[in-house]
Order: sequence, then structure tokens, then C-alpha cells
Amino acid sequence: MLKTYLKLYNLTLAIGWAALLIIYILNGCKLNEVGLILLNICQFAAVLEIIHAALKIVSSPVVTTIKQLGSRFMVVVLIDLLKSEEYINVGGITGLHLIMFAWGITEIVRYSFYFSGLIGKEIKILVFLRYTLFLVLYPMGVMGELLIIYSWMAKDGFTFSVNDVVFGIIFLSYFVFFPGMFGHMLSQRKKKL
Repeated sequence: MLKTYLKLYNLTLAIGWAALLIIYILNGCKLNEVGLILLNICQFAAVLEIIHAALKIVSSPVVTTIKQLGSRFMVVVLIDLLKSEEYINVGGITGLHLIMFAWGITEIVRYSFYFSGLIGKEIKILVFLRYTLFLVLYPMGVMGELLIIYSWMAKDGFTFSVNDVVFGIIFLSYFVFFPGMFGHMLSQRKKKL
């Protein structure tokens, strides 16, 4: 029963993230209302991953899962609140562009990888993609998240408000936590490839 649930969970989210990425691309790399709803559903469904780790249904470390997903939850809330014209634009690219591709591709591969493992099939290309694409997509996603946080902080001008101080601390915390998280993925890559 538990294995069936995990199969359904992973397959549903692989399809959900694929649909989201397709909608985003077909909409000219803009997040429309349907895309925004789907982003919220796909990302907030990941709360279940914290529960899976805590209950030891999966072998993921709980603290690592919380750190990774916590920042994503916060970024999705900021996306919900930001207007499209409020995104900081660097050479025509916004944080939203970066995360949509980084998160979308990462999650399609990750959930497909987990699903294939649950049905007892090791698909070599998925193993390779799971433990290789992060080398580019993880820094890309972090940069996107930082640009979104920066966009939120810059939208009303910088002050020393509680909002700016809190988000400033969160912004700086990425530079503390990213090396450890990336190092964890590098160690996983060494084990798997």
C-alpha cells in the first residue's frame, strides 16, 4: 500500500512539473493563472516529502529536506505576491525564468527517477541526469531564488524595515547553506555514478 502511494505521488508530481514547464514555455515564458496555480500545487505538495522523511518512509535526511523545501516555499509565496513588472531583470532574464527551468527540469527528472526506482527499473539516462544536471541547475535555481528575494526587497525601495532585515538575513543565508547543500549532492553523485 505504501509503495503504491509513493509510486502515485512521484508519478503525479513528475507529470505536474512537466505540465507546468510546458504551460510556461507555451505562454511565452510567462506564468499565467493556470501556471501559478500548478506551481503552488506542485511545490506545496512537497510538504509531504518532509513527512515522508520524518516518518522514515524514504531515506532522505529530514533537516536537508526542510532546508531545501523551506526556501522554495518562501520563494513561491513571493512569486504569488510579486507583480510581473516587479521582477529584477538581468539581461532580459528574471529569477522567475531561472527557477521555472531549473526547478521544472530538476523535478521532472527527480520524480521520474524515484518512480522508476519504485517500479524496479533503473533507467540509466535518468540516473545520469539526476546526478549530473544539478551541477548546472542547482546554482541556476539558487540564483533565481536570490533574484526573486532581491526583487521582493527592491520593490518598495530598500529601507531598514523588519521586512528588509528578515529577507536580507534569508538572502545572506543562501551563501552559508548553499555550499553544504551542493556538497551533499556532489557526494551523492560520487556514490551513484
